[in-house]
Amino acid sequence: MKMRAMGILVVLAAAMAWGGCQTPGQEAKTGPTGSEAGQEVVASVNGETISAEELDASAKAQLQKIQSQIYQVKKRTLDGLIEGKLIEKAAKEKGMTVEEYVAENVDAKVSPPTDEEIQAFYDSQKGRIRAPLEKVKERISQHLMQTQKAEKRREMIVLLKKNADVKVMLEPPRAEVSLDGAAYASDDKEAKVVLVEFSDYECPYSKRAQATVRKVLEEYKGKVRYAFFDFPLAFHKNAMKAHEAARCAGEQGKYAEYSAKVFDNQQNLGVEGLKQYAKDLELDTDAFDSCLDTGKTAESVKLSVQKGGGVGVSGTPAFFVNGIMISGAQPFESFKEVMDSELAR
Repeated sequence: MKMRAMGILVVLAAAMAWGGCQTPGQEAKTGPTGSEAGQEVVASVNGETISAEELDASAKAQLQKIQSQIYQVKKRTLDGLIEGKLIEKAAKEKGMTVEEYVAENVDAKVSPPTDEEIQAFYDSQKGRIRAPLEKVKERISQHLMQTQKAEKRREMIVLLKKNADVKVMLEPPRAEVSLDGAAYASDDKEAKVVLVEFSDYECPYSKRAQATVRKVLEEYKGKVRYAFFDFPLAFHKNAMKAHEAARCAGEQGKYAEYSAKVFDNQQNLGVEGLKQYAKDLELDTDAFDSCLDTGKTAESVKLSVQKGGGVGVSGTPAFFVNGIMISGAQPFESFKEVMDSELAR
């Protein structure tokens, strides 16, 4: 996800880049003007003061995002330090150097991909790879080997952690995200973990993330409550109406089914298409069409966007696991790490 920042924050944003749709030039909401007696004053304009509290309120969304980015940088660095110490200890016990240990437990377990595996990867990425297989075969092979190497390293670290006493005291920043106004929320009210998603039906990264969301809900069935919030971005011309339509379907108890239908047909989100999906799901089309045409749910969608902005969301998809932000279409492992940590608390 492209982040809007300055100076050192550009570095942080680049380090934290994950796929996502981003609102260009989005500003944080502003609070009331003036200041209360006794508050710290940070500026004045023609005699009218601006308080530190007002400044903090106006910058809240951006600051929450920055705090999350800083935490992620620290977390990745800490993970690297922990892994380094685990490998050093294991190598020493074997009378090996770190390089020798990694070569034996990672590199030696990586094998060149077969022609069938290369062909399968190429076929799955034809929409993105616009070149004949012969021209990209070597690059695909290298990519698959790097992927395999990363997986073998993860397996090695998991095994080393099982046989070690590792405690992590670094606490992530948390945002307070109530489920009030959610377009959809599951019934698992007693679940220990709450997964909140802010998404845009027209954002390709939001669509890509749906497979991961489904996997999380399957893997942690009964342990997680899931809620979906609308966050249509202004430059996606069909997104707003698509989110209104999903809420209209929700009025007939078919929000989840309609939401999946919209994501599956992301390239056809015009009003006629949205109405056709209601027919496909056998909704009361007269009630649905009236709801959509009159903009009955538009205000609810707008309030959802405001809610997201208030907790630091400026692009999609954005997730919160018990208030811990995960930005972009990140892999299942990113969610699993946070989920497991929260369940162990």
